[in-house]
Amino acid sequence: MTAAKQIFLRNDDVRDRLDRELVDLTDLCIKYNVPISHAVEPANVTHDVVNWLMDVKKQNPGLIEIIQHGYDHNRKHPEEKMEFGGNRSYQDQLDTIRKGKDLMDKYFGDHWDAVFTFPYGSYNTNTLKAIDKLGYLAISSKINYSFKNQIKNKLGNLLDRDFLLEKKISYHNKYRKHYGFKEISVSANLIKKYIDVNDADHYTKSNILAQIDQSFRFSSVVGILFHHRFHGNHINMIEELFIELKESYTFSTIMNLVRLS
Repeated sequence: MTAAKQIFLRNDDVRDRLDRELVDLTDLCIKYNVPISHAVEPANVTHDVVNWLMDVKKQNPGLIEIIQHGYDHNRKHPEEKMEFGGNRSYQDQLDTIRKGKDLMDKYFGDHWDAVFTFPYGSYNTNTLKAIDKLGYLAISSKINYSFKNQIKNKLGNLLDRDFLLEKKISYHNKYRKHYGFKEISVSANLIKKYIDVNDADHYTKSNILAQIDQSFRFSSVVGILFHHRFHGNHINMIEELFIELKESYTFSTIMNLVRLS
């Protein structure tokens, strides 16, 4: 049984730059003994980032989790705001995801965990079937606890559906009946609005805490989404957030949450 009130951190878009923001966020997690799941874009990550991740993982094996974030984040066509899903076929997505998995194996060997996250949050049933075929142990998407979404998700879970009226169904902290992976999704976000590729408006610490408190009304597991490159001017706020959260909650990696099921 999952312990009460656990938090995990998912940091997306680890790619071609070993920037100060990535290092500072990771150092902060190590300082406060807070695990973080770094979601790597396998087709975009550079050897400098791989080597740094491997070094910091080996030095802090219980705190640094390496997972997969799509394949190349569709960076050639960012205006599409989609990498998977849409009209992409099962075989097309299977081939792309397999290429990414092979790169993760090449770069990280046994030091990464078979967790798949979706660039832009986009996927379809063919994506899920491909992920299942390739043996991933978990997916991480997003869950929203608005009243409308609660009704949608409860009905979708009852009917064992991936989508209802083209809307995603969340199975957060559960297994889907026809798949071998568990879903461990985020519900809190530091970013309020994206301005451009490297700038974003952030929520205040009190607002982020409110998001977390609301999420714990519905689940014992709450995920917080990070995008490190946007957080450079907010590292002090993040430190204060860690200090306050550690007074009440336990932090975990995604795979530890999967193993507790």
